[in-house]
Amino acid sequence: MRSRLVALFTFCVLVSSLPVLAQEPGQRVLTPGCWGEDVFWCQRKLMDIGLLDQATGRYDAATQKAIKELQRAHGLAVDGFAGPLTFQVLDNTEAFQYYKVQSGDSLYKIAKQFDTSMEELVALNSLTDTNLRIGQHLRVPRRREPLVYIVKPGDNLYDIARKYGITIGEITKLNNIEDPALLKPGQELLMPETCNQ
Repeated sequence: MRSRLVALFTFCVLVSSLPVLAQEPGQRVLTPGCWGEDVFWCQRKLMDIGLLDQATGRYDAATQKAIKELQRAHGLAVDGFAGPLTFQVLDNTEAFQYYKVQSGDSLYKIAKQFDTSMEELVALNSLTDTNLRIGQHLRVPRRREPLVYIVKPGDNLYDIARKYGITIGEITKLNNIEDPALLKPGQELLMPETCNQ
């Protein structure tokens, strides 16, 4: 009887600690030693922007270093803790990614590589001069994966264009289609970035 009581007590203690493990991102301040779903989410966001290599769910030294780099890049207090302001920055990372400056890089070269302007890079990074350091992390516009439509039997450009809210001309120009009547099932069509997905 006593062993059952001890087992039941142990089970209750374990179950009562589960909500801490399944915290929604931003519900607590993350510090070294924390672990759970919210830490994993934070680490995945850091991976998405190129500041961390793996997500383990445990707030370790690598996570703290990445958080400090993120905070430094966004003008936040650099304490290595993921609090409300840090979570706000992580939540808004969809529009950009980080690029690590390499030997021989210049703002012009990086702007060209990411199909943007030098002015945009200066604004995104609040740069006061154009001198770059090797290893410096710069925010650059996130490259969107092109949307590809695979032609099905019976498809025509009019219906495809209407489905995505674009014109036939946009599709033919982007895909170098000379005769719109010659679509083939299985053919891949690139869709413009402006299309409705």
